[in-house]
Amino acid sequence: MVEANYLFTQFEPRSDLKTSQPDDKNAEALVDTWSHYLKTLHEAIAESNTAKQIAQKDYEKVQALAIAWEQKMQIALSNSSEDRVRQALAYKQIYTARARQLKTLVERHTIHINTLKTQLDFWENQLLA
Repeated sequence: MVEANYLFTQFEPRSDLKTSQPDDKNAEALVDTWSHYLKTLHEAIAESNTAKQIAQKDYEKVQALAIAWEQKMQIALSNSSEDRVRQALAYKQIYTARARQLKTLVERHTIHINTLKTQLDFWENQLLA
């Protein structure tokens, strides 16, 4: 996960404009810095969104495996096959735990993306202020 929040909390908007008279060089540097921050935020959002999509696909695959092992366990129970019940239960637990981890990762990416989008909105609005 790209951690772009640090960059954006360290920069005070319009600090150059408060302390000195703007000239072409200062204004150009401020625009370059602003553009860099906005570009970094856009990149961080894209990277986090891609990671979220990958984690979501992995979650769906692992969740399907957990369900498949649950079904195998039910079949083994109906056939009174203790060894197969134990094996199916063990695999089901492994895949269920992994699916839970991936679901948590997806949720973390969602939160991270929302935070980055909030930061982006803030910084874009600073240009208009």
